[in-house]
Amino acid sequence: MVGRRGCARALQRPATEQRGPAGRSDRGAGARRVRAGGASRRRPGHLGRRGAAGSARTVRPSADPRPHIDQGEDVDLDELLTVARRAADAGAQAAMDWRRRVDELTVEEKAGPDDLVSQADREAERAIRAVLAAHRPDDGILGEEDGSVEGSSGIRWIVDPIDGTTNYLYGRPDWAVSVAAARVDGDELLAGVVAEPMVGRTAEAVRGGGAWAAGVRLPRLRGVDLERTLIEVNLGRGDQKSRAGRMVDALVPRVRDVRRGGSAAAALAQLATGRVDAVWLPGLSPWDYAAGVLLVQEVGGRVGDLAGPCEGSWPASGDVLAAPAERWETLRELIAGAYRQ
Repeated sequence: MVGRRGCARALQRPATEQRGPAGRSDRGAGARRVRAGGASRRRPGHLGRRGAAGSARTVRPSADPRPHIDQGEDVDLDELLTVARRAADAGAQAAMDWRRRVDELTVEEKAGPDDLVSQADREAERAIRAVLAAHRPDDGILGEEDGSVEGSSGIRWIVDPIDGTTNYLYGRPDWAVSVAAARVDGDELLAGVVAEPMVGRTAEAVRGGGAWAAGVRLPRLRGVDLERTLIEVNLGRGDQKSRAGRMVDALVPRVRDVRRGGSAAAALAQLATGRVDAVWLPGLSPWDYAAGVLLVQEVGGRVGDLAGPCEGSWPASGDVLAAPAERWETLRELIAGAYRQ
């Protein structure tokens, strides 16, 4: 089911089945929860790596109003973020363990030579799922490698153990572990972590609580002039790749430069942390971008597809345009023109 402006409303199937561009406080008395009728005003705590004792960091509450998240049961966002962090850490550890003996990996082609999977992907996802099952056994899980498991809590985890497997296998740094929690009813993103193990970076976000990296809150995105914009792109699915040349032709004369890193999760984390100015990533599945979309939204960025922006969720088309709000529409018009030709 696709909601207004092509935004996700129910996560029933991967976006790859869609066709073409869609024209920190610890838990306890102070833990932040989301409940029917609105959310509390506490900021999420930063528990540090694996939530080690002594690493908690208290952050002042925000004076900004929280978004309304309408579901009957309380949801502890601090808990979701802590579990997401631990799960991403477990996946990153499994992936890095295999990187040290990459020559032993068995690599398979899924849909073709550009769609690879290895033991590292599968073991990293199993490590992530083990953490989720231990801490949130009633939640559902949707993962790239092991499919979907239904839950009873109203929360679903969306997991990509290695986003950018080709880069991973070639020893390139642009790959990431992505873990996000979302409402089953409405697909509202609640918490997300993107780990980039090869560059030693992890970014995390919780709905209404901002995005963070290395214990520091990330600043809001600021739009630069179009001619000074560095944009990361993806070529898309098979039916989109034939138009990728026109898309690049439209962008190159107007922007500072174009990059193609090969990992949507890493690209969105790079946007949230100021290492790129915009991203256009068509042809994705929810596990590729769920956590990264929340990162961008929590630093004030706009996310949508060529049909328009989405607030709080992601484009059901799987075509993701993310940028500072003041540059988003200009980029949408510029890119959409290439796909109309």
